[in-house]
Amino acid sequence: MALVLSAIFPGLGQFYNRQFEKGVVFFAVGVASSWMISAVLPSTDALLRGELPKQIGLLTAALFLLLICYVWSMADAYRVAKRMGKA
Repeated sequence: MALVLSAIFPGLGQFYNRQFEKGVVFFAVGVASSWMISAVLPSTDALLRGELPKQIGLLTAALFLLLICYVWSMADAYRVAKRMGKA
């Protein structure tokens, strides 16, 4: 269950495992990187016209950060749940 919750959004599995400090950190990183991605992406119309974001480096960094946060959050939630006997 912790793995599934962390797959929905980083940090939720940690909250399920009662690791609130870790959950807040993962959740905050997930929210910040998601916000950064939405701020950098151009409008849907611009994307359909084939326009690339002006800050492609920032977009790439935010996507990479979000991916790392997801993977780390899921792996940690599963490992802790398994150790606690919840898996």
